[in-house]
Amino acid sequence: CGKLRETQLHNEKEITAPDEYTWIGRVGYGESSNPDTKFLCLAVLIHQRFAILPAHCVLFVDDNTTAVFILFGDWRANRNYKTGDCRLERGSTTCTPPPQAVDMEQISVHPQFRLGKHDYDIALAKMVRNVELSEFVQPLCLPPAREIEGNHISRRLEMAGFTQEHSWNEAKIQDVEWRRKVARHTTSLEFCIALTEALGKLTLSQNHLCGLEIEANNLMSGSPLMDVEVVDGKPRNFYLVGINTFGTVSGTSSPIFIDGFMRILPFRNWILKNIE
Repeated sequence: CGKLRETQLHNEKEITAPDEYTWIGRVGYGESSNPDTKFLCLAVLIHQRFAILPAHCVLFVDDNTTAVFILFGDWRANRNYKTGDCRLERGSTTCTPPPQAVDMEQISVHPQFRLGKHDYDIALAKMVRNVELSEFVQPLCLPPAREIEGNHISRRLEMAGFTQEHSWNEAKIQDVEWRRKVARHTTSLEFCIALTEALGKLTLSQNHLCGLEIEANNLMSGSPLMDVEVVDGKPRNFYLVGINTFGTVSGTSSPIFIDGFMRILPFRNWILKNIE
């Protein structure tokens, strides 16, 4: 799990390679056969049959907004998800096979989650069948059991996902539909609370982790925040540190953009129990 190539990790590109961060799925609201299906959130494959996503993504109040399936192996978030994607870069074309749309059989929402609150915002989706693994679809590792609390504070961590559709028009980013990767600088909870308290609408807990950026994020809810497991002095694999569940901005003269993540480590046992 968590396949990592050091050449890709340090290539300073914003658009991922087709075989990079291959655990990111787009959550489809409506039947996969419907061309007007909306994709409003992302999920993270952690097992051939299970994916993690924010609880608020499956508990929309709107009756017309039901999460039905997850699209794995998609490199470009456009309306055509029956065929693969091709991208021309520096004179050579790279293509991917068609993505897999797999229906969700069951969704377990964390029992302490409440709509409108930002804590315990995590759910586990069980797919109707195993996802077919390939170069372009692979799971991400959970945090190691020996992971130490607090060792993700004041770090530069990797984040990847797709851009929110409503920000496409105003986004000044080139090639906005492609899967992209960014970095987030994580803060202490106290610092983040001091920034968000001015906004008055967020209650943060030890289950949260904040990442800062001087530019707006616009990556979709559910985008994973990842760290690297190092073995014998070499980066071996990525693992899931948190999933993006909210974003906000602090200050006006020189705004700081804050991404809020639900940490995965506190829920590791809950996840494993539900997988079993």
